[in-house]
Parts: sequence; structure tokens; C-alpha cells
Amino acid sequence: MPNIKQDNRTYYRQLYIKIEPGQIYAFIPGTIIDIFVKKGQKVKKGTPLCTLHAMKMDNEISSPIDGIVQAINIKKDQIVSKNDVLIMISSEDVSEKQKEQKEEKAPLKEKKEKK
Repeated sequence: MPNIKQDNRTYYRQLYIKIEPGQIYAFIPGTIIDIFVKKGQKVKKGTPLCTLHAMKMDNEISSPIDGIVQAINIKKDQIVSKNDVLIMISSEDVSEKQKEQKEEKAPLKEKKEKK
């Protein structure tokens, strides 16, 4: 019989929820102190997004990727729970493809209207 050892540490360290790359979530329960970005704003990796006050500390949450802010699900002075999605960011490649698709669809509508 093969001797297979399972590493229990990696099993227990897995997240309970699946998080998409552009989802910025609360890693700890706390209160949103300030929001530094607006919807539609371009951000670079490391750009401060918001400040989360938890356990008597202000934690500055930064962008993990380059992209465009798609949604802001929080307000100033809002209390958030662990794993709440605060801000959603799409990569620039995805947003550019969406714009191109919209531009391609727009001429088709115009052609139909002319007929």
C-alpha cells in the first residue's frame, strides 16, 4: 500500500468561502471609517481603498490588482461582518473587453433601426 501523508495544515487553512480576485472583503468585523475611491475610478495595485476600524486599530485596505472600481457596497460609519464584500474591482482587461462588446452591439442596433 502506498504511504500517502495528507498535510492537515493546508486543509484547515482553506477559506470557507470562495473569493473572486476583484472582490475586496472584510477580513475582520469592524466599522468603515473612510472610503477613498469612487465607482468607475481606475486604481493601481496598492492604492488605498478604505479604512476599516477593528480591535482599536485602523486598517487601511489596499487594492490587490490594477483595475476599475465596479461597485462600492459600503458607506462611511457602516458596521461590517467578517467576509462581507466591501468593494468590487474588475481588471482593466475585462472592462476594456466589455466596452468593445458594447461598441460592437451598438452599430447592430443602428442598422436595424435604419431598415
